[in-house]
Amino acid sequence: MARNPNTTWEMLDHAMTHYQTFISNKPLRLSLSIVDLLHVSNFKGGNASITEPEATLGSKLKSYEAVLSDIGKKFNGKTLAQLDEQETVELISLCKKVTDLTKLNTTKIRGFGASYASALLSAHFMSLIPVLDRRILNGACIKVEYDNQKQVKDIAQHYGDLIKACRAELQKRNGLTLRSLDKEWFTKSL
Repeated sequence: MARNPNTTWEMLDHAMTHYQTFISNKPLRLSLSIVDLLHVSNFKGGNASITEPEATLGSKLKSYEAVLSDIGKKFNGKTLAQLDEQETVELISLCKKVTDLTKLNTTKIRGFGASYASALLSAHFMSLIPVLDRRILNGACIKVEYDNQKQVKDIAQHYGDLIKACRAELQKRNGLTLRSLDKEWFTKSL
């Protein structure tokens, strides 16, 4: 990635745009395949490779599809700024369900962790769900602990706080989009 966070965000935004185009051209928008995971991996960068055997991948992806479907039905095109307190709690619960899938033996996909799962969610619900990322947590001023490789320890535990922080900021600043907020927080100095 680039040294300048603005340049990095722009590059990653191109990767997200590629994924958005792919999603919009799928016959079943919420169906998932290895191609979805590869788009997410491209967007998230890093060294992770999706190495789940083909024989187990399809059944595991069904669990992720089920939660995507639940989110689609429950929030039906709403933006994060439009959610009330109870809906926000329900959204956080569904997002946690997805990040939990990345840890369970029956649904864990090798090379696909919680922050990758958040990118999958965000790509399918761009104005509803933020991407969970250390730079965005930093921009939102959410206190985290880092490991010796400067990665956030147990990043999934911060997803609820990030969703609440994004919602509060979006409600405070009328007209701000979740993607614009993502850029603003991503590009803040670490």
